[in-house]
Amino acid sequence: MTAGMVNAAEPLISLKEMVEKTITSNPEVQARYHKFLEAGYEQETVRGGFLPQADVVSTYRKQEELVRNTGNTQIPRMNNELVLRQMIFDGFATSSEVKRLGHASRVRYFELQSTMQTTTLEFMRAYLDTLRYRELMQFAKDNYVIHKQMFDRIQERVNAGVARKVDLEQASGRLALAEANLLTETTNMHDVTARLQRLYGELPPETLEVPTISSAGVEPSSEEALKVAYKQNPDLLSTIEDIQAKKNEIKTNESRYFPRLDLQARKNLGTSSDGRYSNSAADLLELTMNFNLFNGFSDKNSINTAAQKLNGAQDMRDKACIDTRQLVSIAYNDIKQLTEQRIYRAQHKTSIENAREAYRKQYDIGQRTLLDLLDAENEYFQAKRSLTNTEYDLQLAYARTYAGQGELLNKIGARRGNLPEYAREEYLDNESVCHAVAPVQIQIDKAALVADAKPLANIYPSMAKPITPVAVPTVVPAAAQTCNVQAITDRVNDWASAWRQKDADRYLRFYADKFSPEPPLDKSAWEKQRRQRLSSNGKIGLKIEDLQVSCEGDTGKATFKQVYTLTTFKIKKVADTSCEVCNMQRIPTIAYQDNTNKELQFQNESSDWKITRELVK
Repeated sequence: MTAGMVNAAEPLISLKEMVEKTITSNPEVQARYHKFLEAGYEQETVRGGFLPQADVVSTYRKQEELVRNTGNTQIPRMNNELVLRQMIFDGFATSSEVKRLGHASRVRYFELQSTMQTTTLEFMRAYLDTLRYRELMQFAKDNYVIHKQMFDRIQERVNAGVARKVDLEQASGRLALAEANLLTETTNMHDVTARLQRLYGELPPETLEVPTISSAGVEPSSEEALKVAYKQNPDLLSTIEDIQAKKNEIKTNESRYFPRLDLQARKNLGTSSDGRYSNSAADLLELTMNFNLFNGFSDKNSINTAAQKLNGAQDMRDKACIDTRQLVSIAYNDIKQLTEQRIYRAQHKTSIENAREAYRKQYDIGQRTLLDLLDAENEYFQAKRSLTNTEYDLQLAYARTYAGQGELLNKIGARRGNLPEYAREEYLDNESVCHAVAPVQIQIDKAALVADAKPLANIYPSMAKPITPVAVPTVVPAAAQTCNVQAITDRVNDWASAWRQKDADRYLRFYADKFSPEPPLDKSAWEKQRRQRLSSNGKIGLKIEDLQVSCEGDTGKATFKQVYTLTTFKIKKVADTSCEVCNMQRIPTIAYQDNTNKELQFQNESSDWKITRELVK
């Protein structure tokens, strides 16, 4: 009784609080945080090169006297000097190095953000799995209890001689399966608790808040989700900052081609008696210049080394684009698929639950066998498990999408204190070469599958009654012949998507068999031309504007403004320096563009809308 009151009074720890504790105390996150602080102190260390340097220099010398000390002009044996040095010009080495370390500090900052996003995603996976396996373990307990009660009931009937012994064997086997399922779920519960403990730092509380991160929703398309990710993904931003750091490293090495100027002042603090009036004891102010003329080509090679580091940083940026696209595209597609799948799983569970209750009643009056009853119980157990797994997989898909966009912590509402807020610099957009082009989500036309399927008589001939073949003319359903504005609109958008993705086979399947291109090309030459254009190097940009769709019977027409661009990338030197490779960049160039008013005419062919004419107005 007392324990129950204590548990009831225990305050609920919110998901936000647990996440903030994780990203504050997790050792991996802490290690990244200290790397970030280290980079900041390193920058301040180099910034000290702008300030004067003060030293006290004490000397004692013993020198052979070749001439008499006339007028105390000899160098004193003992001397104390205050030396002040100020760098006037060092070929911009210090300023370039300060900028390099500033970008390096921002690299560490975004690496810290990436680690926090990754750790939070891993925590969310363990958190959701904890909720998942608590439910599944309860399902397994209920399943075991039901099978145990059924086994005891059948055992009583067998002992009374009113049931067959084989029924008891069946019930015993299903009871053993229920016990195995219970053991599996308890093992999973133990393992996921250990995972959460590793991330959170302590055992999870008995009561966990049900997450609601999916209520924030996602962008309407995978391309829009990718655009958000390309602006905020910390892994991608860290590679762009690294590019800036490597550019400044090149400038630091180039400073060795310039002279160095220093201002130096010396103040004597005292001399020995035999050098009191020596010229060497006088105060001194001097300006020195050091200009290296030859250094064994070391300076040139150091610049070439930094240039290769820059090339490597750009390659890592390209890899970050690819990795981000894969992560976000898959997670976004999982959201769409699991959202629809959850409907079917819920429907399956409800139907099996109703059938299970009916089977129980029919078994009591002898209309169902024990095997029917046991099968219904097992299918109901699996249906509940499948629905629960789908619901938690959907929550995890949202978390994965947000993590890929760098938004997971914001969606949860958690943050770590003592971190700066950096303004978004222009080069973060200028250096990004990522293109928001995601794989097309696969949509299955289930009506077409059924229409194209073989009759059951061909699959199960023993179940079909022999019939006399009768020639039946093929009739296309009226609904399939009637033009639909939304269907034509979807076909235009899919056609444009295939063109952007340079998928020639998919693109050409949009055209009807009877399609005839505008003269002077015939269909064969036109198809060859289209394949060549779709295989050319560069990125295709295609916008459909002012789309107007009209229908008339079994034909449709779409008119729109088509904005087409072909972007290629060239290697250009963006600065005139002595280094040939240090400032090379890949520059996007519009190789071709045009704006065209176009008309596509559609007609239904094989239960699909195909382009019969394509006119440029």
